[in-house]
Amino acid sequence: MNKVYIFDVDGTLTPSRLPMTEDFTIFFSLWSMNNSFYLVTGSDIDKTKEQVPWYILERAQAVFTCCGNEMWIGEEQKYRKEFKPSQKLIDYLELELKYSPYKEQCGNHIEDRETMLNFSIVGRDCTQEQREDYNKYDTEKGERKRISEVIKRQFPDLDAVIGGEISIDIYPKGNDKSQVLEYIEKRYKESEFIFIGDGIENKGNDYASAELMDSEGWDGVYHTNGWKETQEILESLNEHNN
Repeated sequence: MNKVYIFDVDGTLTPSRLPMTEDFTIFFSLWSMNNSFYLVTGSDIDKTKEQVPWYILERAQAVFTCCGNEMWIGEEQKYRKEFKPSQKLIDYLELELKYSPYKEQCGNHIEDRETMLNFSIVGRDCTQEQREDYNKYDTEKGERKRISEVIKRQFPDLDAVIGGEISIDIYPKGNDKSQVLEYIEKRYKESEFIFIGDGIENKGNDYASAELMDSEGWDGVYHTNGWKETQEILESLNEHNN
């Protein structure tokens, strides 16, 4: 049976918000020459291009950005689902920013990607060290989890999930990463689907895809803790195939 792979990007194929490492680029370049795969990320296309070499993006069957709300094949955008956040939502996020106990705030906190909203207390302009510090704080305090739950309660037409190490992804209900599976399934009937992401066990932005695959009886869901583990998963699957 033909295997079709679906990958998250940030924290799965790359270190968080950094480019693919040299070692993994070599491995994945060779792997990608002989396998059918899709990428689905919470980032926009420009950030994705900063992280993944262009020739790997070209080899993907498609690249889904902004949690699947945009689809790209090569340089061509195939669709785009626009989302305009309400002023009430913006006001709420600004209050969370103002009253957060975490005071090292670095700028670019509310990023409107026009198909979704990305919110970060520390801010997307933070350094790698600040990113790691906030992630440690959030792991202890559960700030992003609390904010996500408030958003879902106060704005019942929206969904909010933990994205990456420092942010929350916000979009209309149903416009999560799982939406890409219907498109892929229609194109690859009678195939085995394998999804690998780092935002599954923490119910982050990969969880919806994993949950849908589980409900459909598909077994190929793998949580990863980083690109090294992703490589180990792919190598293990290759050995099993042989």
